Amino acid sequence: MFHKAKHRQPEAATPSVVTTDTERMPPRQEMPATRPSVSVIGSHTRVQGNIDAEEDLAVEGYVQGTITCKQNSVTLGHGSCIVGDVYAHTLHVSGEVEGNLVASHRATIHKGAIVRGTIVTPCLMLEDGSTFHGNIDMDPENALLKEAFGEPAVGREPLSSPSLDVSGTSIGEESDLEEPHTAAAQEEEAR
Repeated sequence: MFHKAKHRQPEAATPSVVTTDTERMPPRQEMPATRPSVSVIGSHTRVQGNIDAEEDLAVEGYVQGTITCKQNSVTLGHGSCIVGDVYAHTLHVSGEVEGNLVASHRATIHKGAIVRGTIVTPCLMLEDGSTFHGNIDMDPENALLKEAFGEPAVGREPLSSPSLDVSGTSIGEESDLEEPHTAAAQEEEAR
């Protein structure tokens, strides 16, 4: 009635390999990830204090303090708000920053970003639609840039803005200093 024999399909011929202990393959070694890891400060996160990162950093939230990521990139997203200085190899800004931005390689201020402070980097890109109020220094030999990234500024005077010596005058006294003439004032004098 019942046949116990099953129809078998022909099996593909596979070579049989016999290995000894000396011929075994070494255990598989895991390869390190090819792309670096990224730390993320989320859009609903507030950080009050300094951040020192040894990997790429993406900020979407609020940070009050200094961000230091000297060997990697820092991305300040559209919703980010930074009150403090940022030191990075490469810097991408799309949010709002009030402080100094120091990048040893490049800084990009994207459309919609608002930056108030000083930018020190040898390569700067300001996109249309970004807002910037402050100073820019693109000298690759800048003392601040060298000091921040491990090369002490040797034999260089620190960069400073020109100053006006008014030591002999006090508020309310007239001084010998001339005020700059506007076009209207020059026209008035010409009459």
